[in-house]
Amino acid sequence: MLDRSVIRLVCFFSVGVTCLVLPTLTKAESPGDQHVKIELISEQDAIVPHRKVWVGIRFDLQDGWHTYWVNPGDSGEPPRIEWELPEGFEADAIQWPYPQRLSIPPFADFGYEHQVLLIAAVQTPPGLKEGVRERIAARVHYLVCRDVCIPGQKQLELTLPVKSRAVAGSDLQLFEATRCRLPQPAPERWKISAASIGDDFVLNLIIGRSAGAPQFFPLEEEQIENAAPQTATTIPGGFRLHLKKSGHLLKPLSRLRGVMVLGSGKAYRVDIPVSQSSSNVHTQ
Repeated sequence: MLDRSVIRLVCFFSVGVTCLVLPTLTKAESPGDQHVKIELISEQDAIVPHRKVWVGIRFDLQDGWHTYWVNPGDSGEPPRIEWELPEGFEADAIQWPYPQRLSIPPFADFGYEHQVLLIAAVQTPPGLKEGVRERIAARVHYLVCRDVCIPGQKQLELTLPVKSRAVAGSDLQLFEATRCRLPQPAPERWKISAASIGDDFVLNLIIGRSAGAPQFFPLEEEQIENAAPQTATTIPGGFRLHLKKSGHLLKPLSRLRGVMVLGSGKAYRVDIPVSQSSSNVHTQ
């Protein structure tokens, strides 16, 4: 089994080889720009003083190419965003839509194909003068992959007027669709337990209904074997999910933190204590 650092080395070696055969680029271009279009967009048409304005980094990827989630899986790196904001403006953390599992046997990555929008709220200060235009900018560092991986960076900017009232912009539907894919807190009525049993973590989720084909995406690396099948069985009021432990897990795990995606397409954040057991799991 290869260590993630070795996988990354192979990935970036591929990058170097790829860059040798790419056409000549201008200083403003990155090699990855040929495979992904990246834009900075806003949900609203204006900035309202002392209110939040939602902005997003939109990735439109060529067919067959992908970029990465906050935990990229067995290889890759997630996008990194450096904000450049006017004085008094503050950006909240990026909101990550739940990913898809990208199988690249014998590995698996967590990421996005086709299109993804990474959104963040920007808090604006009071006292902004109406009619003035404010510049929101971001430098985006990213990695796109297919058979090879190509790093890139893009300088983006957006200028919006200051108004006393804002209305939805042309990208409203994309922001709304993205929010539908954001993991929500697990409902308090759910009963969730996890146990370490042999080579598996075994999760019981009593949620009051069957869940279709659930998937678990860990927030931290090297806890589970990302490419291993996640076997789910139906139990009264929910399901039981078997996750194969990572071969790189060096000590007992006290908690499993991640995103649980149900068959309905709804995603939930979970933070589950892990009991150390050699017997069957019992629901709590």
